[in-house]
Amino acid sequence: MSNEIMLVSLALIFGSMLSGFATFRMSGMRLMPHFIALILAFILTIGTFITSNTIVFYLAILFQILAPITVCGTICNIIKTQYQTTGIYSSHLALMGMMIVLAIGNLLM
Repeated sequence: MSNEIMLVSLALIFGSMLSGFATFRMSGMRLMPHFIALILAFILTIGTFITSNTIVFYLAILFQILAPITVCGTICNIIKTQYQTTGIYSSHLALMGMMIVLAIGNLLM
């Protein structure tokens, strides 16, 4: 377990929860599965610092990978129909892309 990469992941998840909240408010309940996966990733990532349990560590990585995947289907449909608002979603999508890279880094370290 690499605590440095996990700490950066925690900061990234927290930032994406803040940027995702504005996105969530604009698009309504369609992003609820994504927001739940993001909150679970945040809680499990904090749990890796509290306990040294490897199951919690691997669950945190799983939800760090699932959270960006859950946004794909919903956000692509929103961007197809409302391309004027893509600038609002771009910061959240960038953070989701970084989250997958950090989760894979956590897994390999």
